[in-house]
Amino acid sequence: MTPEVTVIIPTFCRPAELYRAAKSALEQSGPPAFKMLIVDNDPAGSAKSTAEKLINEAPAGISVRYIHEPNPGVANARNTAISHTATRLVAFLDDDQSVPENWLAALTSFNAEFPAPATFGPVITKLPDSARLHRPYLEEFFARTPGLQPGYIDEYFGCGNCLLDLSLIKSEAPLFDKAMNETGGEDDLLFQAISNNGQKFGWCADAPAFEHVPESRATLNYTLKRAFAYGQGPVTLARKASPRQNLKIALWMMIGSTKAVFNAALYAGSWIIRSPSRAKFLDRAIRGAGKVLWWVNMKFYGAGALKKKAISQS
Repeated sequence: MTPEVTVIIPTFCRPAELYRAAKSALEQSGPPAFKMLIVDNDPAGSAKSTAEKLINEAPAGISVRYIHEPNPGVANARNTAISHTATRLVAFLDDDQSVPENWLAALTSFNAEFPAPATFGPVITKLPDSARLHRPYLEEFFARTPGLQPGYIDEYFGCGNCLLDLSLIKSEAPLFDKAMNETGGEDDLLFQAISNNGQKFGWCADAPAFEHVPESRATLNYTLKRAFAYGQGPVTLARKASPRQNLKIALWMMIGSTKAVFNAALYAGSWIIRSPSRAKFLDRAIRGAGKVLWWVNMKFYGAGALKKKAISQS
């Protein structure tokens, strides 16, 4: 049977997590026919042995292919994956996620009923048992559970647990902006361009993915750095627009400063009484600060991530 969809798993220095993600995707039941593409973005090729194991363990009829993209960067990994894809549909799965056995069938059958350039599914947080402090906040932070009704939507989310219909994307290759290689947000720019074209997105509530959060990320130290970067997102979109939207940048900076001050005050009050929700206010304050300090370069991927890894191991 000819594959209808390619499951793409970009991976960066996480072979054990890659194995869990890919193994869950390979255990899909029923249609559609699919193939898998693993893109190793570690210059050292650390995922190769894991990919070879997955190739040998793949069920009959499912092709697993390994590609090494040695130039680190999240956009590089995604663009390389797309350039090696021949199917109309591609399903992106992050290497720290896993999926139930009906995941791909749910996404593709939904896409048949509601054709869209991008269809998103929920993300459910799986925290380590050691993450006790601020646990409700952490569960919400890593999750994607907006409570939307299945069908067409105007908003968009991240690329993890997303089905792309390449035939409906009106964009020149490469799809993902290489300028976002280290910061992330390359998917936001693509989805914003889709939205600017007047196209809608799909929401498939029956296709969840599970986000497995390691201990190193289940902390305020990590989430607040990401919250700052998320806060920068609207300004980044305005900066990247053609022409550059300076009025929007100024407006977002005003909104950000207001949110930062207001939520910092709420956090201070909730901290005094040790409110369980205090981390939520701190998160909102940090996101507001990100809109004001939009020029601060946050590096989570690519060469920046490799540099941080080398420093931590030295």
